[in-house]
Amino acid sequence: MKFFKIFSIAAALFMAGCGVKASEPGVAVVSPQEFQTKLAEDQDAYLLDVRKPAEFASGHLQGANLLDWLDTDKFKLDSKSIDKSKTIYIYCRSGRRSNAAATFLSREGYKVVDMDGGILAWEKAGLPVTKQ
Repeated sequence: MKFFKIFSIAAALFMAGCGVKASEPGVAVVSPQEFQTKLAEDQDAYLLDVRKPAEFASGHLQGANLLDWLDTDKFKLDSKSIDKSKTIYIYCRSGRRSNAAATFLSREGYKVVDMDGGILAWEKAGLPVTKQ
């Protein structure tokens, strides 16, 4: 009986932790609304979409730069050209790729703001996208 109680508590703690997105110390994970506010206030922001080109073409944030996280070698090479004095505001479709890319960039010395929930959450919040 004691084992069952301990197991139940451990399982509950594990399941509660599964919903929490872990991030690096240099990565802030924020809601789409906070992302929009921070981006608008930062004159030196670098907006980065890490989805595939076809996803980007279907709709993206105005002014976003595309760098496909899944094209690993190109991402690692091209990301070196981003000015480290700028904060990178990063997003993807649902937040998974952008969090992985944000973690990588943070470890490379960049300051990164990751949008929680990606462009899906952005659109759900009624925020604008462009196809240009």
